[in-house]
Amino acid sequence: MKNLTTILLMSLLPVAGCSATDQPPDSVLTTAPLYTQPVLKGKRGLMLPDQQSKWLLTSEADGLLLIGQQGTKLGEYAGNFETLSVRQDVRLDGQNTVLVASIDNEQGDIKLLSLDQSGVFSLQASLPVELAQAEALCLFRQPQGHISLFAADALGQVHQFMVYNAKAQQIITQKVRSFTGVPEVQACAVDDNNQLLYLVEGNVGVWQYSADAESDPVRQPVALAAPFGSLTGGVTDVSVTVDGSIWITTPEVQQLHLIQPQNGLKQVFVIDTLQEPETISVNWHLGQFYGLVFDADKDSYLQLAIENVAAQPQAGLKRPPTLNADIQTDPVARFGDAADDPAVWIDQHNPANSLILGTDKRAGLMVYSLDGKLLQSLEVGRVNNVDVRQHSAIDNHSNTLIAASNRTTNSISLFDLDAQQQVRHMGDIATDLTEIYGLCMYQSASGSYLFVNDKDGTYQQYRIDATSPKPTAQKVREFSLPSQPEGCSADDNSGQLYMGEEKAGIWKVQAEPNPSAEPELIARVGEVLKDDVEGMEVYHGERASYLVVSSQGNDSFVVYGLWDGYPVLTNFRIDMDLSKGIDGVSETDGLTVTPVALPGYPQGLLIVQDGRNRMPQQPQNFKLVDWRQVQALIDQSH
Repeated sequence: MKNLTTILLMSLLPVAGCSATDQPPDSVLTTAPLYTQPVLKGKRGLMLPDQQSKWLLTSEADGLLLIGQQGTKLGEYAGNFETLSVRQDVRLDGQNTVLVASIDNEQGDIKLLSLDQSGVFSLQASLPVELAQAEALCLFRQPQGHISLFAADALGQVHQFMVYNAKAQQIITQKVRSFTGVPEVQACAVDDNNQLLYLVEGNVGVWQYSADAESDPVRQPVALAAPFGSLTGGVTDVSVTVDGSIWITTPEVQQLHLIQPQNGLKQVFVIDTLQEPETISVNWHLGQFYGLVFDADKDSYLQLAIENVAAQPQAGLKRPPTLNADIQTDPVARFGDAADDPAVWIDQHNPANSLILGTDKRAGLMVYSLDGKLLQSLEVGRVNNVDVRQHSAIDNHSNTLIAASNRTTNSISLFDLDAQQQVRHMGDIATDLTEIYGLCMYQSASGSYLFVNDKDGTYQQYRIDATSPKPTAQKVREFSLPSQPEGCSADDNSGQLYMGEEKAGIWKVQAEPNPSAEPELIARVGEVLKDDVEGMEVYHGERASYLVVSSQGNDSFVVYGLWDGYPVLTNFRIDMDLSKGIDGVSETDGLTVTPVALPGYPQGLLIVQDGRNRMPQQPQNFKLVDWRQVQALIDQSH
């Protein structure tokens, strides 16, 4: 039986200008004991946020312990636990509770418990470990209030689960994604405000990832041990406080490191009274930092009151308003960058039988029903963008022409519908482009037209004759944008063509084949519109017309008014809907809109490609959004 000792740091002597990778000889922290309480075989503890007088501790013998001032035991949960993560103010059954997550070493699973104000632990759910033992875990409160959990396992994989639905105020266990983390993982922590995940690789250092489920798992180094950096010895733990400060332990040299990314401050402190400070949990409370350290040498917990260090306020990330998808399509066949651009064909006689057309740029053109089910797969090549026109001047059975840019043959693939409303491939139109990329269609009194572009900025316009069994095309115009384009949309009503230059912004030009017409830049990449500028489409509402654009650089969508000045009316993200089991949308390439009333969509719908399909992790697909959600945001902006 060992002692649980709480120690107050009496002095703090950082050296001016020292980095988190230096060890100044005079930065020594002296300590003094405050109280004692016996505990056996601990590992990790933390002070409950905003509750300085309550600590949660883990013990291999005694389970989870809630300790108050003077060492009073306020609550316990039997078991063998070492890891620990909590989030406060979680509403369950109408009460505020603390959500506690820990790995059960006996059962080998992850326990989710609630801790009420009277100190009672209640088991809410267990998460099974899939292939390897979980070694570290941390909770993440997302901007919309939902809580997810990261579990890092012995194989170096990180698994993210949704564990709390804030809207329904319920505990859930929904797998979101898995990605490769670090081997020999020691610990993890999450900065909720900045949505950053930190993983400790024991013999290397601390790595930073985005905690957003819609992000790619790209890692950045935070602090590394020799020979990669200058930290001495192995790293065992990391803690993040509400201001974004990062606290790191290197127990072999009894050091506690502080990094404050907000102001670039880095400090290192030596705790001379501790032999092996293995884990650290730091909180900001009443204007001061407090830490709870586990000393593996003494098998004891020690409290640190860290004086003369100021918190650096942070605003957190700015996020636009969010909408939810109503339906999602079946995923494409293979993982990777595959799904790209959607279009919609309207059944004039029975709107419920309308079709979603989606490109799979590894295979061909996919056809879906309005409920997202795959109906057809036309494997004609690596089609990139698709568009459709329905007009009485199109002389075939369905008065329909579908076109897609085919990167396999540098051609334009044309389709129509047969009498059974099956999409069929009519043939291909050759182009002289070096690398065909984007495509959109235009219908006017002068004919049916196609615009295609090349990655070098070249645009070509073709007049299409689809009346014969073998369609033909005539190039009628060619012009260029300064750099790589892709998405475009022609407004049949106004006769304007809108084009995205991926790194620069949005251009417009006359859609009729006037060789003297010059493109005009109408919106630049900036704070709202982030490169790459991708898919775009015109929506004609009852009162106004809008241009909806995919702002791929910040996983959002921007709506412009199609009138003088082209004002930004709103921008938004598409977030996860836990009740429907539909994930959010990110890295969108193509999109389409229709104002036509469809079943469940009285004002039409927005369809977007989803570059990262989560919950569970699957190949890419397309998401359907009721236009009324978008219109409500537009109306709020006026």
